[in-house]
Amino acid sequence: MNRSFTILLAAAAVASAGACQKDSSPIKTTSAGGVNVSSPADSTAARGHSLVRIVNAVRGGDVSVQLSQLPLFNDVKPGTVTDYREISNNLADFTVKAAGNPDGVMIAEKERVLIDGNRYSVFLIAEDVSKSTLRVVKDDVIPDSGKARVRVMHAAPGAPEFDISIMGATEKLFADVGFKHEAGYKDLPPAVVTLQFRAKGESKVLLSVPRLDLKRGTSTTIVVTGAGKLAYFTFTDALMAPTPSPKS
Repeated sequence: MNRSFTILLAAAAVASAGACQKDSSPIKTTSAGGVNVSSPADSTAARGHSLVRIVNAVRGGDVSVQLSQLPLFNDVKPGTVTDYREISNNLADFTVKAAGNPDGVMIAEKERVLIDGNRYSVFLIAEDVSKSTLRVVKDDVIPDSGKARVRVMHAAPGAPEFDISIMGATEKLFADVGFKHEAGYKDLPPAVVTLQFRAKGESKVLLSVPRLDLKRGTSTTIVVTGAGKLAYFTFTDALMAPTPSPKS
């Protein structure tokens, strides 16, 4: 057999094994609300399902979540993230309700169809004091080997677009992050860092996230909230050991 072809086959086998391990591994999420463990993605894909969780980025009371008029999450507190739940690939009847809002908030039509087997976060974000909206964001929580992954969700109504940098760094980590958006993930060497948020093109620091511990193999999400005075909360996803295959 041609040596180059043999090398390509070996590389493909390694990549396939790595992907299988990722798909077969539960994810542990740590936040102020506690610790949750999700199912492996490949097991849900086999059932034609996706994994969805809710992130409550609205200041105020708890919210409840329904899917097809059935309870999915109850008493989701502000500044917390739920565990993942298996759902079908359509979020048309996904509704978030708060006290005093009997109609609830529904997902925009263009964001309702998911891809089987992937993980998604549904962010509840305040548009203003009286209106909220939902954003569906795909989660890709496994960083490159030896790295730590980080992303930022802008959920602060009235705040400007953010330029975000690591304190002491000359280059921006993220640029032009607008309201209700996130700039994707960045993989970094593991470290304890301080993130600084500035208005686009400005030098004044509007918000600092001090001593953010980016551990190898983890993915950290920073959610910026607040109307007027900025605040934030974080949650971290980590790969657990692969689920053993059932013995025949």
